[in-house]
Amino acid sequence: MPVTILVKSFNRPYYLDRCLRSIQECLRGEYEVVVLDDGTPPAYLDEIRRRYPAVRIELSEAYEAKVAQIEAHAAGGPAFSLRNIPTKLWRKGVEQASAVVCMLEDDIWVTRPFDLDAATAYMRERQIVLTKMYWGGDPSSFEGKLAEAGPDLREYRPALPKGPEWFTRLVLLNQFKAHSILHRLRLVPEGIYYQLPFYGLYSVASALFDREFWLHLWPATQQRADEVHQLARALNWTKRRPSRFAKTEQEITQTSFITSATNGFPGVEFDVFAFNHYLNQAWLRGEFDAMQAYPRDFTPEYLGPVLDRAADPRCTFANWLRWIEHFKQVYASMGVVVE
Repeated sequence: MPVTILVKSFNRPYYLDRCLRSIQECLRGEYEVVVLDDGTPPAYLDEIRRRYPAVRIELSEAYEAKVAQIEAHAAGGPAFSLRNIPTKLWRKGVEQASAVVCMLEDDIWVTRPFDLDAATAYMRERQIVLTKMYWGGDPSSFEGKLAEAGPDLREYRPALPKGPEWFTRLVLLNQFKAHSILHRLRLVPEGIYYQLPFYGLYSVASALFDREFWLHLWPATQQRADEVHQLARALNWTKRRPSRFAKTEQEITQTSFITSATNGFPGVEFDVFAFNHYLNQAWLRGEFDAMQAYPRDFTPEYLGPVLDRAADPRCTFANWLRWIEHFKQVYASMGVVVE
């Protein structure tokens, strides 16, 4: 069976185009590509189908409602509010996928050649449940933990906090305010900084997953994005089943730190939905190259004229640059290389 590549998509066809093009150019082996879309307006998906006829597109249950809100927001109407995640769509995609599934998102692109067949065969042989294709550009997170090597892969042992699983899970989920209390006593790091080591067990995307492992991570009942639950479920899995973890020898994917699907920041007057609307329209008209600056991200100077022509006070070029600074700061504070 070919390796299934699932691409989670939401209202950024200009990045989805880049993602799909990079897959064609870099990934080797037998594979199929399925886009799991949660709200990209039909005109853009039709153009994606025209450019990539072999790619299958599946839509979420909330697709039509989200498209209606996105289009109303872009036209100056009420703000977008349907922020539930399409867990049912994602699970169905994984349930119907190959035994090892490649999970990407629309703003992730492949940057170098990679043999999917060899990697997935090694994962099945070694009971590897997760192979990271991206880790934020900081190799120090793997120092001292590297183990066996495979075809362009390196296994690693996640370095987790000491203690029994019940206690670690209690602190991770902040049950009975355990993390809050221990943090006030200066016994554990704050919030995300306590969670960071557990990301050795999990990746939201840019990874190859054992299918059953991914399905364990994402219960059908979860409707909001709160990855602490995925970290806790990954810990639960590894304590009960044989599991190994790996990364590619080099990062083979990259992601964007200059755009987002939904993020906003207090004090920065920047409407990311209006921003994406103008970029989507420019992409549809063929006014910019989806591979500009590849394998790096688009340059602000290249996309800036789109905002200048739009002349929309909701998303000015100057405020976009301020937004980018805030967005990058969030990830840089966690050790991610954002340049």
